[in-house]
Amino acid sequence: MSKPLNEEIFIEFKSDLAERKNEVLLQVLELLETFRSDKNEKMARISSELTEILENEENLEKILNAKNLEELLNILIALNEDKMIKVYEDSYLKEKFPNVMVDKFLK
Repeated sequence: MSKPLNEEIFIEFKSDLAERKNEVLLQVLELLETFRSDKNEKMARISSELTEILENEENLEKILNAKNLEELLNILIALNEDKMIKVYEDSYLKEKFPNVMVDKFLK
């Protein structure tokens, strides 16, 4: 039994978890950023949870047609009935998602 090896694996696993974007809001914003970007070279990575939501085309249309952040949050809350949604500061969202977080979307 190699204790240092086990610790290395745990540290790597722990950092991988920290880097993952499990939050539905961030995933949806990344998806919207990809759609609204001029560059079609990157793809959005989404979780199985969001994939399940987006299987229904109506849900995708609601998300794509959200006029502002509040409306998007209301849609996500309705689609994730029993789950909490983490909300971030406007400045963080503007930095991470410049194509989505224009002034009219933040109102």
